[in-house]
Amino acid sequence: NMGVKRLYLAPLCAIIGADAAGARRTDNDKEEHPMTLKRLLCALLCALMIASVPALAEEPAAETAPVEEAVPAEEADPAEETAPAEESAGEAAEAPLTEEEKDARIAELEAQVAELQAQVEAYHLKEIVASFDGGEVPLEEAEVFYENSANQYAQMGIDVVAYGMDGMLREAVVETLAEEAIVQYMAGQLGLGLTEEQQAQFAEEAQQAYEGLVDSYYQTYLANQYESEEEGLAAAAQAVIDMGYDYDYYLEALTDNQLVSNVYDYVTKDVTVSEEEIEAAYDGYVADDEATYADPYQFENAFSSDTTIYYTPEGYRNVKHILFKFSDEQAASYDELTTRLADLEAEQIAAAATPAPEATEAAETAETEATAEAEPTEAPRAASEIEADIAEVNAEIDALYAELMPEAEAAIERFNAGEDIDALIAELSDDNMPETGYAVSETAEASTQAWDPAFTEGALSIEEVGGLSAPVRGVYGIHLIYYAGDIAAGATPLETVHDEVEELTLQNKVSQTYADQVSAWKEELNLVTYPENLA
Repeated sequence: NMGVKRLYLAPLCAIIGADAAGARRTDNDKEEHPMTLKRLLCALLCALMIASVPALAEEPAAETAPVEEAVPAEEADPAEETAPAEESAGEAAEAPLTEEEKDARIAELEAQVAELQAQVEAYHLKEIVASFDGGEVPLEEAEVFYENSANQYAQMGIDVVAYGMDGMLREAVVETLAEEAIVQYMAGQLGLGLTEEQQAQFAEEAQQAYEGLVDSYYQTYLANQYESEEEGLAAAAQAVIDMGYDYDYYLEALTDNQLVSNVYDYVTKDVTVSEEEIEAAYDGYVADDEATYADPYQFENAFSSDTTIYYTPEGYRNVKHILFKFSDEQAASYDELTTRLADLEAEQIAAAATPAPEATEAAETAETEATAEAEPTEAPRAASEIEADIAEVNAEIDALYAELMPEAEAAIERFNAGEDIDALIAELSDDNMPETGYAVSETAEASTQAWDPAFTEGALSIEEVGGLSAPVRGVYGIHLIYYAGDIAAGATPLETVHDEVEELTLQNKVSQTYADQVSAWKEELNLVTYPENLA
C-alpha cells in the first residue's frame, strides 16, 4: 500500500466545514466524533481572522459620515438641547481607533494567527513521516510497513530491537515509502497512468487474488468450524479484511506497481552502453576476480557453481569423476568405524608416549600406603592389543569399500573399451556434479579446503590429460577421476564473455540512471522525512 495523500489549498473555514461534515459515522448513526486538536485550532484561527475584520474596516466618522442638513432652531427637539453630559462622554469613549492603534491590533492578531498556524503545522507533522511538493506519506502507512518488515525479520530469528537494527529499519521504511510516493506522483505529472485495459485487468486480478485468499483462509482455518460453506467463507472474508487484505488492497498494490513500472520504463527507455563502457566494466570484473581468487577455495567454488569467471589463477586442472556412493547403511557404518579408528590411533599415540614404570620395592611400598583408600585405576593396554583392534577396524572398512569395487571395476573396463566418459558419468555417478566438472589445484594444499584429501590426491595422480585414475577410496565411497584438461590461467578473453558483460553493464547503467532521476526528483520536490515519528 503505497498511496500518496495529496495536499490542496483551501480556506480554513472551508476545511472546518468539511471536517464537520465528515465527522458523521458511515453507519448512519447520529453520534459525532469528538473535536480533534487540529479542528479546534482551525476553529480558533478562523475566529481570530473574523475578529480582525472590524479593526480593518473601521474608519473615522468625520471622513465617512455624510454632512446632514441644518435644522432650524424653532424645529429643534428640546430633548436634544438638554441631553445629559453622560451621552457626550459615551460618544467620546467610542471614538475611532487611531492608525497606530489599528496597526498594533492587526500586528497582535497576526501574531496570534501565526502562533496557531505553527501549532496546527506541528500537530500535522506528527501524523506523517514524509512530505514533498505534491504529497506526503501518512504515519499510519509507515507503521504498517515497519511492522510487516520487523515480522519478516522475526521469522528469520532476528529481533530488530535486540540487534539494534530498529533505527536503521525505520529510516529504510520511510525512505522507501517516500521514494515510491514521489514516483507515483510523477507518474501523474508525466501522464503515465493506467490504460483502460490495465484498469480492467487489475480489477479482475485483484478480485481473483482477494477471493483466492478468502478461500485459502477458509480451507486452512475454518472449514471444520462451520456447518455451511457459505457461513465459513463469510467469516473468512471478514478475517482477511480485518487483516487489511481486502479487494482494495490488491487493486492498489497492482496499480502502484504498474505506475512505478511505467515511470521506470519512461526514465530508462533511451539508456544504452558504448563499447568503451563495456571494456571498462570488463577490466573491473577481471581485477575483482584476480583479487578474490587469490583464495583457492573461492575459485574452486566459483568454478563448480557455474559462475562466470573473468580471471583464473595459475596451476589448476579440470577433473570429472564417477562416484560410487555408500548407501545410507554403509555410510553410517563407515562413520562409526572411522570414529573408532581415530580413538584407537589416539590411544596408541598416548601409550607410546607413556614411560615404563621403574618398580622398586620402596616405591611400591610408598605407593601402596598413599593409595590405600584410593579408587583403583585401569592399567594402560598393551601396544599389541591396540594394534590388533586397529587392524580389525581397518579390515571392516576394507570390507565396505569391497562392496563397491565390482561396479568401479566394471566402469573402468567400459572406459578402457572406448566408451565416452560423460556418458558413463551420466549413467553411473551418484554425484550431482556440474557439467563443467571441478577445478583442483596442482598444489594439493590449496585444494584441501574444498575437497576430500583423498579426492585431491587421486586427481593429481593422473599423469596425462584424458586419463582415468585407479579407484580412489574417499569419505563418500569410491571415485573414478577423469583428467579433463588444464585450465588456462589469466584473464578470460573479452570476446568470450562480451555479451554477458554488455548485459551487466546495461543493467547497472539503467539502475543508476533511474536512481539518479529519483534523487533529482526528491531534491526538486523538496522532500523532507521524519523517521523520528515512527517510534
